[in-house]
Amino acid sequence: MGILEEITGEVGKLKTLDDMFGMAISIEEQNRDFYQDKASRKKNVSVTNLYSYLAREEGKHVEYLKAYQKNKKVPDVESKTTDFKPVFDAEFTDESIHEIGVYLAALRLERKTEYFYTELSRRTGDTVLKDFFNKLASIERGHYELIDGFLEYATQFRMQT
Repeated sequence: MGILEEITGEVGKLKTLDDMFGMAISIEEQNRDFYQDKASRKKNVSVTNLYSYLAREEGKHVEYLKAYQKNKKVPDVESKTTDFKPVFDAEFTDESIHEIGVYLAALRLERKTEYFYTELSRRTGDTVLKDFFNKLASIERGHYELIDGFLEYATQFRMQT
């Protein structure tokens, strides 16, 4: 089963708005924990900075979701992407090529979370919530593209050496 079918099936089981937010918070907390774990294990400063940034982003998503649950108002949602590429020039060597596997896992997390929010948006009739979920999906898409850019850069660098 692909991730799209998996998410569609899981979202289909959610009956209430509280169920939706509970699952969204759980996903964001798991993503945050994944990135925090990866950041704490890396010796490479550039990679650590990337994973720390993504962990903070996922933590902000948890706060957005909890704020809505508490106040029933959509908080201001923002994401400021940092340019990490300049510091990666010397980072992708034979010793660190295993990092690509972690990037692939991160891509999957971000894609799955993006699709989750897209599905929540599609299933709600509330236009304010629809917009909120679409904003979160868009931020997750930005994370995906950021990681994809690193993956492209790493594999291009690898092919040229």
